[in-house]
Amino acid sequence: MADRATIRVAVPQGWARGVLAGVEAAFAGWGLITVFTMIAYLTLRSNSWMNDTTPRDALGLGGDLWAAVIGGTSVVGEVHYRAIPTLMGALLIVLVRILLRTTAGYPRSAALFAVPGFLLTSWLLAGASGIHSHWWTGTIGGVLIPLIGSVWFVASGYSRDHEAPSMQHWISGGLKLGGLSVVVLVAASFVASVIALVAGWSRMVGIQELLGASSAADTSFIVGGQALFAPTVMAWVASWWSGAGFLTATDSLHSPAVAGMGPIPPIPLLGAVPESAPGLWVILAPIVLGVGLGVVAARSFRREHLLHQSAQGVLASVIMASVTALWMWSATMSLGSVRLASMGPRVGWATLALVLEIALPALIIALATHPTTRALLGEGAGRVRNEGEALRRRAAERASRVGTTASKTDEAWAEASDPAEVGDADAETDEAGAEDLEAGADAGEADETHEETGETGADEAGDSEVSRAEGDAEDPETKATRREGLN
Repeated sequence: MADRATIRVAVPQGWARGVLAGVEAAFAGWGLITVFTMIAYLTLRSNSWMNDTTPRDALGLGGDLWAAVIGGTSVVGEVHYRAIPTLMGALLIVLVRILLRTTAGYPRSAALFAVPGFLLTSWLLAGASGIHSHWWTGTIGGVLIPLIGSVWFVASGYSRDHEAPSMQHWISGGLKLGGLSVVVLVAASFVASVIALVAGWSRMVGIQELLGASSAADTSFIVGGQALFAPTVMAWVASWWSGAGFLTATDSLHSPAVAGMGPIPPIPLLGAVPESAPGLWVILAPIVLGVGLGVVAARSFRREHLLHQSAQGVLASVIMASVTALWMWSATMSLGSVRLASMGPRVGWATLALVLEIALPALIIALATHPTTRALLGEGAGRVRNEGEALRRRAAERASRVGTTASKTDEAWAEASDPAEVGDADAETDEAGAEDLEAGADAGEADETHEETGETGADEAGDSEVSRAEGDAEDPETKATRREGLN
């Protein structure tokens, strides 16, 4: 009896190290948030507005902040609040990537086990220490943070090895080019954010004074808390210069073409929001950025085959679109139930605009400058040039034939319409007509002579016949008397 086929499902070696990396990253992030919260509590507890705050409340606030880091929602008085400290989330991604180095000697799939380790630990910490947060609302961030770190670690293993198949080359190039596109976008957004902060510094200082910070410690914690939202500010700036804009309230849109005039929340960073709309020419900045990336891709990430170059560009565009969409989503927030229920970038429009303005020009330039494309264009141009010369040659021949026919027609028409020749022809015609008239006259006279002769002969013949007839008609007596007289 033949052995039946069996399927064995085995956990990859090194999976425990992956789980451990996720658990360590979650505990490290929660610990940092909690320590920061406790320090703030110990520093500010002398303030009159914190008389009723206890260490347990401070610890609960730390749990709520941890839930906010992983994208959770806190409910206070039936109002939902969600604001992700994106800088802390980015640091956790980097931490997961570093901790996964312990799985370097094992299969790449072992790194993915950091996801369940991080997620379960995050649920446990948010549910055990949070007061107002709902632990299950942090599921999205609890999955995305370790997943991004794991994918980053796995993707970094695709190095450019000349002995590897060519497919791996364009995959590696696409990952690197996509990462470079994201880095360039973030760097440009950072520079634009600094410019916006400098331009709106006076308004930011005015809002800071309204908060009533009475000491340097108060000011430091207010500034430090806003610094945790630095990637959020850069996402808002990137969404603004893409043309899609962002919302400071449900009824207040800010973009290069629109400047919302509604009131803004008392957050000092929002003092940097532009007060005017300069126009859609601002989108030229990301387009120029895309052209520059295209030049870099054409020189440093060129593949031998045009198909591999196209696949590499598409992969880089997908990576950029995915990271940008996640970045824009993490920059959205809800700080109230009415006007402040929706704040931040318009995720779909901002992602689409940035991909069209940066990734698409980079892909077009990389493909347009590829040697295969230039060769095809050269062949096409040569074919078009040859066909054009043939068409011009045939047109010239046709024009020469038409010109020759026209010249012959003109000569014949000129000869026919010459006045002197017309006069000679008329004279010859008159002479010929006169001769014809004379000949006709002679012929008429001859006809008349013949007719007269014919008539005379006819008359004579008629007379003779009459005479004969009359003679024959004479009676016998007359004939006898004529004979007697003759005798």
